Amino acid sequence: MELATLMLVTFACNCQAAPGPCLVFSEAELPPLRERVEAGGNAAVWQALRAQADDHCRPGSPHFADPDGIDEPVEGMRIQVLAHTFGRKLTDWVQTLGFAYQLTGNRRYADHGIEVLLTAARKLPASDERVAKSFAGARGDLMRGFAMGLDWLGEAMTDEQRRAVEDVAADYLRVILKEGTDEKTWWVPHHNFMGVSFGAAGCLAVKLQDRFPEEAPKWLDACAERIRTWLDRGFDDQGAYFEGTGYAQYGLTNAVLFAHALKRNGGPDLFDDPHLRRVPHFFAQSLLPGDGVFDARNDANYAGLSDPFMLRLASAYDSGLAKWLWERCGSGNSPLRIAWDNGVPAQDPASAGEPLAEHFLGRGLCVFRTDWGRDDVMFATEAGPFHPVTHNQADKGHFTLYGLGQRWAIDSGYGNNRQPGGRDQTVAHNCVLIDDEGQALSGAGAGTNGRIVTYENNDRYGYALCDATEAYNTNDKGQPGAKVRHALRRCLFVRPSGGVPAYAVVLDDLEKDDVEHEFTWLLHTDEHNTIEVGESGATILPQSTSGGAFVETPTDATDKGSCRWRLTIDKPGDYVVWARVRAAGAEAAKSDSFMVQVDEGKPVAWHMPGLRTWTWGKVAADVPSTPVSFPLTAGEHTLRFITREPGAQVDRVLVTADAKAAPPFVASLQALQLEAEAGTLAAPMRVVREEGAAPPRLLLFMHAGAPIRFEVHAYETHPRLKATARTVRPEFTAVMVPLPGGTQAPKVAFAQHDDGLHLTVTWAEATDEIRWPGEGDRTPAVHRR
Repeated sequence: MELATLMLVTFACNCQAAPGPCLVFSEAELPPLRERVEAGGNAAVWQALRAQADDHCRPGSPHFADPDGIDEPVEGMRIQVLAHTFGRKLTDWVQTLGFAYQLTGNRRYADHGIEVLLTAARKLPASDERVAKSFAGARGDLMRGFAMGLDWLGEAMTDEQRRAVEDVAADYLRVILKEGTDEKTWWVPHHNFMGVSFGAAGCLAVKLQDRFPEEAPKWLDACAERIRTWLDRGFDDQGAYFEGTGYAQYGLTNAVLFAHALKRNGGPDLFDDPHLRRVPHFFAQSLLPGDGVFDARNDANYAGLSDPFMLRLASAYDSGLAKWLWERCGSGNSPLRIAWDNGVPAQDPASAGEPLAEHFLGRGLCVFRTDWGRDDVMFATEAGPFHPVTHNQADKGHFTLYGLGQRWAIDSGYGNNRQPGGRDQTVAHNCVLIDDEGQALSGAGAGTNGRIVTYENNDRYGYALCDATEAYNTNDKGQPGAKVRHALRRCLFVRPSGGVPAYAVVLDDLEKDDVEHEFTWLLHTDEHNTIEVGESGATILPQSTSGGAFVETPTDATDKGSCRWRLTIDKPGDYVVWARVRAAGAEAAKSDSFMVQVDEGKPVAWHMPGLRTWTWGKVAADVPSTPVSFPLTAGEHTLRFITREPGAQVDRVLVTADAKAAPPFVASLQALQLEAEAGTLAAPMRVVREEGAAPPRLLLFMHAGAPIRFEVHAYETHPRLKATARTVRPEFTAVMVPLPGGTQAPKVAFAQHDDGLHLTVTWAEATDEIRWPGEGDRTPAVHRR
């Protein structure tokens, strides 16, 4: 499509003379900004920013903004992504220094920021190979830095200095417009690079109007049109972004900045886009109950908001929900956190009228929940379309389950390499494998298609029928998956009522062919959970103190104590020691070490993980840590933990000859496992017993068309349950019940009848019956009596 056909009505921005600030605020708005940083939460943010700016100016500081280091190479990093590091460094440095200069008038900040900006312009022109071969998002990161540098430092630059940066910036604009207005370009129109690159390019276009009066209006038109296209094509009508919350945030960071700059300078109002208006709704529905992070779906990790774009959406739409999301999930010391602070009253989702279920039709995502509090439950599943070259994973029909403050069934998080076994593959999701094969490979530009066939929500239950058939057969590159006749997953969320808590049911209807295969149903749980397997299912529990007791040296102790265990070694070899430890002193960094001794050997100074929660650490020597193993003969040996710092606690110890062993440790690992309290103590070390309320738990009840074999394995750093049945049609039925501690478990029964499977869940207060027909459309019927 020709650029001319994409133009909006050409406009002229009202940006003041080029050197002064205009993208975020004007010179006239500085006095109230200076008042704002003197009070409330903004004062702490400003103090942190000011200290950071000071560090950036101080040679020898670990945070010194070394101009010559702007393009410091990163070993092993691909050239396509290398410029991301340059651009993010540039943006961080010039925004911090520029904001400090604007609020204080201190030339020290301006002079150092200008040196950084000029060095970046000299070393990283658009023609530099490291820039020219980089992804568009990396160039967007660099353009953001140039735009903010010109805006907040421009007035302190000489005309010659400013022109040098403007010339380089204009070249970036010309290149990105030529590339990104071609509809055949691979990242157009859905990819996050649209928001990243054109948001930053638009900000540059606003700043370059005086210098390039003939080109700038066309640049502005094109950038505004590209952002509108991205919002229209990359987000669905309910505000869901196809690449997940992580990349939504990345793209919106620059897109919202441009929308703000455009509107305040007399340009079109990009905030009137209906999809952008619904973005807070998408993030609210993706938020884990009682937590400050979002569901880690489709190349996202469990994370909150690191950029204040949600604050700007709050003021744009008078949205109390957006303000609440920032207050709940926002972090970091971006200057925009101060600049975009506003008086919109926060509204929690329930008060803002958020529904307890949503089907994001374009994304193919269904979310059900009881509310947003810590004691609430959230269940989600997804089976949507793949848009070419966007981030995508082999996860059609994948479900997640959270509640009672726990992450019961998780997503493994970011993965984008299209390699078997990676986080972007079926093996990393709560899906089904067939003879250890899953859906066709996804990631790194490839993807699979699924669809939500049926969605229903009422006051008794929510229901979604996911069709992953195509995903199991092929990806968009024609690469095959496990190959099936059909792969249908029916997901039920039974709502709480009359004392019966919320729970989820997953019904899998898969058929490959007419012979037996091994079907393996997967459930991934959080690394802080443990899985206990039973005859017909499993119990998932948050890790608590093992055995109800641990060993510590009291924080007020002055002497050194010890805890000694006796070991019986069957086979000679080199053994490693792991321990589940916690730093409990007033300062974690001063309560995070033991001396570790085997037999009468020289004690090793082990600086363990300095965390406040129980964490497995591998015994190593000194700082920096040097791996250590202990050569042991067959027979009796002793292991001692000796006081080095009071407040260090140990809960459990593991000794193994498997040097590659790593948590979570599975039952098949050949190892000696020792409870800390089982050791022999020398004062002042002592045993501390923990007594408290029973922890919450997830009960999993399963049924299939053949006997199920349950196993627990580690997938990377977290436990994964595998439930395997060898049959022609597995007909997996899984009932997942999150229960508060001390709550009586229901009785769950499965009975096969002529008309299909009858599932009964019997509570003290009521009995639920779910009938899954064996023929027809097989829609389950839910009854409570």
